[in-house]
Amino acid sequence: MGGGQPIKSSKVRSEVDVRKLRADSLYSIDEKSTIRKSHENPVVKKIYKEFLEKPGSEKAEELLHTTYQERKKYNI
Repeated sequence: MGGGQPIKSSKVRSEVDVRKLRADSLYSIDEKSTIRKSHENPVVKKIYKEFLEKPGSEKAEELLHTTYQERKKYNI
C-alpha cells in the first residue's frame, strides 16, 4: 500500500485482491484508449511545442517532475 494505492482495511485486503482489481481496471481502460502513449498525444505535443519547449527542458523538469520526501506512516 504505497503512495497512490487505495487504502483498504486488512479485513478487506484478506477477502478481496484489491491490487488485482485495480490493475485489471487500469489495463482495461488502457486497451480501450485510442491514444495509449503520452508522447503520441496531440495535446501533449502542442503543450511542448508552445510552452515546455522540449522533453527534459528546464521548464518541463520544474513543472512535470516531483521530488519525494518521507511521510509519516498511515495506520488503518
